[in-house]
Amino acid sequence: MSTIYGLSDIHGYYKEMLDSLSLVDLKSDQNNKLIFVGDYISRGPDSCAVLYHIKQMEQTYPGQVVVLIGNHDQMFLDWFFSDLENHWLATDIQLRTTKSFFEPSQWNIIYDKLVDLQGDPFKMSQLIKGELEHKHGELIKWLLTKNKSFFYETNNQIYVHAGISEVDPELWKHATEESEFTWKYPAETGPFYKNIISGHISSAEVADDESYLGRVYWDQESHFFIDGDTPRSKTIPIL
Repeated sequence: MSTIYGLSDIHGYYKEMLDSLSLVDLKSDQNNKLIFVGDYISRGPDSCAVLYHIKQMEQTYPGQVVVLIGNHDQMFLDWFFSDLENHWLATDIQLRTTKSFFEPSQWNIIYDKLVDLQGDPFKMSQLIKGELEHKHGELIKWLLTKNKSFFYETNNQIYVHAGISEVDPELWKHATEESEFTWKYPAETGPFYKNIISGHISSAEVADDESYLGRVYWDQESHFFIDGDTPRSKTIPIL
């Protein structure tokens, strides 16, 4: 019997991601699938390495790896491809995510240029975008292809970063707003006609139980929450 693996909210923790992926078997059965459920960047130290690894896995196992979009990934793309959207850069504390895309010597040069811009947010943003495009243009184009990849559906499951509209089981694809797929809050629990596997909100928060840090939480009905709060737990659970 084939296996579907799901993991979410890596948030730039590359080593922790590799530890979890060591439990995934895509080789023995070509029907096995791995669903990445969003939020690959921000907070951790190695966002760039995480993206390149996922991109490579998708190429190595065509048809077996599914990459969905999360709100942090969406914010990055909105910022990168808009002259007006600077919200993501403002949330990149100490530019930790941005720095992960450059070698230390490269970043020192970029940082000196940023200092010369004397805090002009538009010019600083444009400078960083230009450097990212020059060094990682193909990677960013690949991430852009996931821009509308909001969910993955099987006969019995729906994988989605944050959630869906559960008012009408027959109409959820039409009733769910795009922002709800990646931003839904608070978490919804209870019965649904399919199991919903989501990240975005930590399993510990949904369970109201700190023992679920780094673990999957099941509400005993139709919802599985797989955000292990990696920045705190240093663990990325796999369902």
